[in-house]
Amino acid sequence: MLSMKITFQHAIESLSSFLIMVSLTPFFVPSIAQADIYMQQDTSEQIVLTNLLTDSERTNLRVGYELLIENDIRLLSKSDNTLAMHNHSNDSNNSLSRQQVSEAVADASAQTSIDPALIHAVIRVESNYNTRAVSQRGAQGLMQLMPSTAKRFNVTNPYDPAQNVLAGAQYLRELHTLFNGNMPLILAAYNAGPKAVSKYHMRIPPFMETRLYVPKVLDVYRRIRAERIY
Repeated sequence: MLSMKITFQHAIESLSSFLIMVSLTPFFVPSIAQADIYMQQDTSEQIVLTNLLTDSERTNLRVGYELLIENDIRLLSKSDNTLAMHNHSNDSNNSLSRQQVSEAVADASAQTSIDPALIHAVIRVESNYNTRAVSQRGAQGLMQLMPSTAKRFNVTNPYDPAQNVLAGAQYLRELHTLFNGNMPLILAAYNAGPKAVSKYHMRIPPFMETRLYVPKVLDVYRRIRAERIY
């Protein structure tokens, strides 16, 4: 069973490398790959990465553990439930049916040759299928497009699923070409911008958000692709 504690100076890179390895290697270690993995940053600026939590630690918010990777069964169930909730919602402005999501993704995939499972993974991590999602930095819609990116890809309504998903897929295609298909770098650039990746010598930038974002998307991508739930 996994239990690891590392200093903050090395934590971002070590944590990211570990999670990427788990995400890209489905049979890495069954007891880890099928487990929930949590992270805690304590007051001494150390990070604890563990899949061993007591019941009190799971429910005590003051302990400060964040779920980074969740087990396959619950993740896939949650993805299905998320789409099912959209399917039965009466608020057409805030939700999409499974068919609408699939159609938007399929169309964008056909036009850009980006794997539909990857598009779904980005949507899941970016907005959890909320068409009206807006981040603190102003990113909008299903694939959380920044206004400048939306404008560059001729998006007139970032909350329109078809426009948003197509622009997000076009951006992924652009990054795919720029970074020669290197998936971790593509996702790092989607999150932090291609200039940040280039600045740090074609490596994942040392930003905690980006270091956690990349393996999260890769993990969801692997699971969606394996189960073909899109």
